[in-house]
Amino acid sequence: MRHNTLKGILTLMALILLTCAAASAQNQTPQGILIQSSPQGALVTLKGGVTVSGVTPARFQQLMVGTYQVEFLKDGYEKYTTRVNIDPRLQSQLSVDLSPKRRWKAAARSLLIPGWGQRYSDKTTKGFAFSVLALGATTAFLIADDNYSSKKDDYDRLLVQYDSLRYRGSLSDLRDLQPRLDQAQSDAYNAETARQVTLGGLISIWALNVLDAWLFFPDQRESFTVKGFAVAPEADMHSIGITLSKSF
Repeated sequence: MRHNTLKGILTLMALILLTCAAASAQNQTPQGILIQSSPQGALVTLKGGVTVSGVTPARFQQLMVGTYQVEFLKDGYEKYTTRVNIDPRLQSQLSVDLSPKRRWKAAARSLLIPGWGQRYSDKTTKGFAFSVLALGATTAFLIADDNYSSKKDDYDRLLVQYDSLRYRGSLSDLRDLQPRLDQAQSDAYNAETARQVTLGGLISIWALNVLDAWLFFPDQRESFTVKGFAVAPEADMHSIGITLSKSF
């Protein structure tokens, strides 16, 4: 009798322990942080005590605690940065909606600074080329403008001298000064022509840069994610392909 009673007590205690363990397992919250974005497939980087990266949707289960800076990057979308507090005892979650880049923003940037709109559109090489061209054209115009000012000052000085000699000088003095005045006038005219040409070149490069940013703004490419793998199509004038990335 005692044996059966003891066996029953032990069985009851075992059932109670199993029930508590199951309840504890059900109530236990997984640690780490889950980060999602719309659209998916964005590169997300957390910077704080440690630095980790992944492709959304991404779950980070490393031991992280405190405030982290979170940065989202995706071609065709604005860069997004925020901060998140991570408690290692709790499961954290962060979801963001990424804003697509706009054609007019690219054109406006190029209107202000040549090449800026191309870099905004992720065309870094073309943006650098437009910046260099605009810088060269600006330098050429400034040099031509300075040369024109100098040549015009020389001509104005000789013209004042010539007008003064017309009333108080001799005929021989006027004859000696006339070739110098004609040469100064020709130099000033040529300098003005060079200045107009360089100004036209600068305006043309600036306008072409704005048109390029507007007309060749890249169409947004859709991507999809399957079990941590992000797939996005890539295409340009010379090739067609896909980009495959994996979140860890």
